Amino acid sequence: MTDLDDIYYIRQIQRGDADAFVYIVRRYERMVFSIVGKIVSSRVEVEDIIQEVFIKVYLSLDKFRQESGFGTWLYRIAYNTTISELRKRKYQFISIEDSYVELQNEELADDIDELATEEKLHNLETVLKKMSPDDALLITMFYLNNHSIQEISEIADLSVANVKVKLHRIRKYMNFEMNKLMQE
Repeated sequence: MTDLDDIYYIRQIQRGDADAFVYIVRRYERMVFSIVGKIVSSRVEVEDIIQEVFIKVYLSLDKFRQESGFGTWLYRIAYNTTISELRKRKYQFISIEDSYVELQNEELADDIDELATEEKLHNLETVLKKMSPDDALLITMFYLNNHSIQEISEIADLSVANVKVKLHRIRKYMNFEMNKLMQE
């Protein structure tokens, strides 16, 4: 499946064939689920937000300009919708920008390599849940979904330089928190 397939179905939908939207949902539902699921822990809330994302995509198809890939455009809608929904629900998260900007690299231990993989994954999940949705999504996009810095810049509406700085700070924070969990 290529972006040409996406364009074909988008045109079908714009011509009034609402059934063609099933293709878009089936192709991208896993991606949207992974975005929302990395930030929201409640399965019911994840499903509500996913539904909201696809409603927004359907209603906004006329705004897709093909300046970036359709997947990137949809990813941005999923990202923004998830963040907006969380803000409406007033979740509280730790801000990396406020708390850990001044960490020194020498303060961070390299003991993480000694942990068993299962324990590392558990600790990583714990740290991701403590982070703000914006930060968790940035790190997820870069490391788990293999998006380039340029794509993340477009999706998150940040400059390339800002994405690099944020990723650096997030990695520092995560390293600090992982070391803290190891010591407990």
